[in-house]
Amino acid sequence: MNDDRQDGSVSDSGRTALRIAIAATLAIAGLRGALLDTGRPDSVEFVLGALTGAAVLWIAWFAGSRAARAARVVPAPVWPIVVALLLTLLVFDEWSMAALWRLALDSSSWGWPLPPLDGLSVPALASIVLAVSLGTIVIARSRADALALAREPGGVPLVAVAAVAIAAAFASIYSLVDDGGDPYPTRFRTIGPDVPVTVPQIQAPDPSQPGTHEFDLLSYGAGPNPRRPEYATGRDLDSRTVDGRRLLPEWRGLRGRAREDYWDFDLAQAPLNALLWAPRGDGPFPLVLIVHGNHGMEDVSDPGYAYLGEFLASRGYLVASVDENFINGSWTGDFRGKEMAIRAWLLLEHLSLWRDWNATPGHRFEGRVDLERIALVGHSRGGEAVSIAHAFNALDRHPDDATIAFDYGFDIDALVAVAQVDQRYHRRVELQDVNFLALQGSYDADEPAFHGLRQFNRIDLSPGSDRFKAGFYIHRANHGQFNAGWGRKDYGPPGAWLLNLEPIIDGETQRRIASVTIASFLEATLNGDRRYRALFRDPRRGASWLPEGIYLHQYTDDTFVPIADFEEDLDVTTGSAPGTTIRTEGLALWREESLMHRDGRAQGSAAVVLGWRAGAAPSYTIDLANGVPPAADGEAVLTLAIAPSPERAKATASGPGAVDDGEPSSAEEGAADERPPARIGDASPIEFEVELMHRDGTRRRVAADAFSRVAPPLKVRYLKSAAANLDAYGNLWEAVLQTVELPLGMAAADIAAITLHLDGTRDGTVIVDAIGLRADPEA
Repeated sequence: MNDDRQDGSVSDSGRTALRIAIAATLAIAGLRGALLDTGRPDSVEFVLGALTGAAVLWIAWFAGSRAARAARVVPAPVWPIVVALLLTLLVFDEWSMAALWRLALDSSSWGWPLPPLDGLSVPALASIVLAVSLGTIVIARSRADALALAREPGGVPLVAVAAVAIAAAFASIYSLVDDGGDPYPTRFRTIGPDVPVTVPQIQAPDPSQPGTHEFDLLSYGAGPNPRRPEYATGRDLDSRTVDGRRLLPEWRGLRGRAREDYWDFDLAQAPLNALLWAPRGDGPFPLVLIVHGNHGMEDVSDPGYAYLGEFLASRGYLVASVDENFINGSWTGDFRGKEMAIRAWLLLEHLSLWRDWNATPGHRFEGRVDLERIALVGHSRGGEAVSIAHAFNALDRHPDDATIAFDYGFDIDALVAVAQVDQRYHRRVELQDVNFLALQGSYDADEPAFHGLRQFNRIDLSPGSDRFKAGFYIHRANHGQFNAGWGRKDYGPPGAWLLNLEPIIDGETQRRIASVTIASFLEATLNGDRRYRALFRDPRRGASWLPEGIYLHQYTDDTFVPIADFEEDLDVTTGSAPGTTIRTEGLALWREESLMHRDGRAQGSAAVVLGWRAGAAPSYTIDLANGVPPAADGEAVLTLAIAPSPERAKATASGPGAVDDGEPSSAEEGAADERPPARIGDASPIEFEVELMHRDGTRRRVAADAFSRVAPPLKVRYLKSAAANLDAYGNLWEAVLQTVELPLGMAAADIAAITLHLDGTRDGTVIVDAIGLRADPEA
């Protein structure tokens, strides 16, 4: 019988399996090495990867053989192949192999090399290799031999492992070709062909259309830049290098040497490089700097904002997409937020360059830059960097190293944070009197929490400063598509194979939304056209500008006076305005708490949570014994931020609510007299009414949906596997509140009480924050 002998010799079928396994494993290892892009030729990287694979395979083979003999099972070729290839599965995913190289070359920068395996996050090719190599042994035998093998020691495990390997191969292939699906569809739309437009449209030039300015595409840079010829021999303007060594001391060891070898410069000669879209004409033009986030440094990010640079330049803005790729992550790892300060500092150094050019006689941009109108736009870590830059701009010294002097003081009027991370920098940046816009997608698998709201809540607007801040949440947008080069997958392989891509909107639509909102924001801030503020007060005001979709928005400005913002004390019966008291009726749930993100981090704002059971008449009343604060007197609008919650109030008024898992309890199933509770993803928008009581006792009661369209809870699944998604991301929903405006139709000083009447026809829970008054923008 032609089989694998128990004395350790190998049959013909075993030799065939070994050859397939070894050859394919070395090929995979070589390919992974080449994909690391260390700066060496691909052929050299392939050989180094294959040699690494050979070493790992030998170690695994040796260990597997010893283990097999100790367990007294067939030692060859069954268990050595299984152990070797399973270890290869772990080692040769992209990030683990990079960690292994770091261990070999520089142990001081090494971390644990094997990441946790989530679902199918192993290379599909390796699964196929395992299936083919083990399947060859089984297939090469006759049926009788296979049955005999099953009765031999080690035979059953071989057949079982082969079956599992084949199943894993099919599952891996399926994960590559299947884009997933939308498990939580909703008919709700903020803007769409079936949604009637019930609010007046903004009467201003359409910000979704290019402007009339002709412009030039240029580049500026310094130093040799062999990896970026557009900043070397192909550059149009010479900039300068700057010394950033003291701002990033972590640039050292293998991490520093590998970067210097790749880029051909060190941090002492960090170049000021940027792509530039410059309107033709004398100007002066407002200046907009765009900065990318922490994408892989070899896959450069700055060209990915060409769509925005071209669009804004046509509208009369001088736009530079800044190159900071050399401090991004690479196969040697990234700086894990330690580079946030230098990201911000480089932006300020670019502004210094522009200040010098603007004042240099005979320079191409002499007098063409309006340095009193500057905006910074940042994506991902760049989104946090723009706020840090604004904070550093006002300082004389670097807060982390006061031996570094600052001399900036620019008029930075506007910040845009796109899919922002928050607190990679170790300091909590608080800002004063700056216009701010945060954009976020609900299907952002890289930064799934709306961290831009944390910075939103850390910006203080002084009365009379004429500044505003806004949040814009785009359902089904992801992280990467705000950059034209990053794509639909917010992970690299193999994790990308797990992503649920089907619900994500297409990249062109996502970038159009970004272009419209950013252009409107810059018109409202740098150009002072207040008409465009209305888009951020209610996206429906620009229904003809934005694509069909679901948009959640937050807005406030320097005229806001809080009546109840839930920040003042522990007493739930008092408001923020002096003498204000609060009373409720029909509630089974009433508490004030800190708002939390999906990831368990605080949003930086407190709110009230109100829950009720079907059949109640729930209400929340604020009595204004001392009247409205003087700053809000006159023509004003009542504003509040609200969101429905999937939490369910218990039948009794005592105790906190229970999170709604979408399934009725056994008690509820038997309660025929109650309507079923609202589900996450319910197509119906939240319904409530606001009642204003005058000091003369007369009342005015209006339905909120006459002035707003509040979305239901938006549930998302980032990964195709529900179990893996829950394990990786936790909550399926995040509290993103929407601002609602109601014109008073009366003098603010005449208000005696404000009551929210909630929809008691079914169970419900809402979160409410920032109840107050703002100046009526239409007055």
